Amino acid sequence: MFGDGWRPAVFALEEEESWRRWRGWKLQRAEAAATAAPVAVGDPNALLAQERKALLDRIAATNYALYEWRRTPGDVDAWLLAFASAFNLRAVEDHRSANRNGVVRIEVARMGGRAGYIPYTNRRIVWHTDGYYNYHGPAHCVRGMILHCAAAASEGGENRLLDHELAYLRLRDDDAEAVRLLMHPQAMIIPEAADDSGRVRAANAGPVFFLDSSGALAMRYTARKKYVEWRDAQTRAAAERLLALIEAEPLARRVGLAPGQGVLCNNVPHDRSAFQDDGRSPRLLCRIRFHNRIETNEENPWPASAN
Repeated sequence: MFGDGWRPAVFALEEEESWRRWRGWKLQRAEAAATAAPVAVGDPNALLAQERKALLDRIAATNYALYEWRRTPGDVDAWLLAFASAFNLRAVEDHRSANRNGVVRIEVARMGGRAGYIPYTNRRIVWHTDGYYNYHGPAHCVRGMILHCAAAASEGGENRLLDHELAYLRLRDDDAEAVRLLMHPQAMIIPEAADDSGRVRAANAGPVFFLDSSGALAMRYTARKKYVEWRDAQTRAAAERLLALIEAEPLARRVGLAPGQGVLCNNVPHDRSAFQDDGRSPRLLCRIRFHNRIETNEENPWPASAN
C-alpha cells in the first residue's frame, strides 16, 4: 500500500524521479474524477463493499468523495458516526461547538456563543482547511472530515473543493521555493484571540503543507486576510501565489449539496458562497472532524525502484 516507502520520496523537493511519476499519475486520476457523480449509498449504517470501494477510489484520486444517502436518517448523528466508522474515522475532534457525539451544526446562529462567527452566518467563507487555527503537530490536527447536508439554502451556499495534493502540485510546478517556505514550521501564525466570554485562544503557529506520521501530505490553510500572520514577506508572497493558483485551478469542483448529500474527505481546502434562506427550512449542514485520515490502502502504482 502507499506508505512510508513512497510518500516522503515524492514530496521531498530534492527528489525528481518519483515526483515526476507521481505528478503524472495524480493529474490523470484527478482529471478523471473531476466530474464524477456522488456515490449512492443505500444504508450508511451498513455500507456495502462496493459502495465503500467506490468512495475510497475517489478519495485515492482527489482526497475527497461526494456521496448521497438514499435513506433519510432518523438520527443524523448516529448515522454519521456509523458511516465514519466504516472508514476507520474514530479520533473525533473535541470542538467547543460540538455536541456529545462530536457533531457541529453549521447553521445561522443569531444568539449564544456561536453568534457572529462566520461559519454560523450566511456570509461567504474563503478558502480554508478545517481547524487551521488549532494545529498542534501532525498527530493533533484535523485530518479527516465529513460535511453532511441536512437542509439546503434556498439560494447560494455552494462549496468549492480542491484536493490539497493538487494545490501542492500546482505550486511546486510554479515555484518550488514557495513550497519550501510554506512547509516551514512557523510559516502561518494565527494570533492570540479572545471570545465574548473572555476565553483566550493562544497563538497557533504551523506549516501550510506538512507530512503526517505515515508520510502523507496534509495542509493547514486559510485565505483570510485578517487574523493571520506570515513568517516573513517572502512567505506572505508564497501564500499569495498559492491563493492565485487555487482560484485559477480548473479541477476545483463547485458543488451545491442537496439534503442527504455530503463530502467525505481528508480535510481538503474548501470555501462557501454566501446564501439566503427562505425561513421555512433554514440551511443546516452537520460536520464531524477527526484527528485521523482516511487511508485508501491502494496498491502502489510504481515499481519498487521509484523509492
